Amino acid sequence: MMIDLNDMCEQAYEISIKRENNGGKVDSSTLGLCKHCATEVVEMTAAFHSNTCPFDNCVSELADVIMVCLIIAGKYKIDIETALSQTMEKNRRRAEKQGDKL
Repeated sequence: MMIDLNDMCEQAYEISIKRENNGGKVDSSTLGLCKHCATEVVEMTAAFHSNTCPFDNCVSELADVIMVCLIIAGKYKIDIETALSQTMEKNRRRAEKQGDKL
């Protein structure tokens, strides 16, 4: 099954706005989303660092980080599929000792 990441971005952003409008603890400003992403990264790091971390919890925290990134992409109508493909290619070239950063 293929996932349409650009469609998922739109949905994630719409859900975020609905949660905020319904009084949820959501800040859809750019700074608020960046802070939320940073918080999710810290939670994911703690989950993976914990010796007693149930794997499902680690995966859930990773998904939270990705979801916030999708919300940001949805807010700015970023073609995340193209952006990811370009970044993958850039990193592939770097792995082959080509490009700007080796």
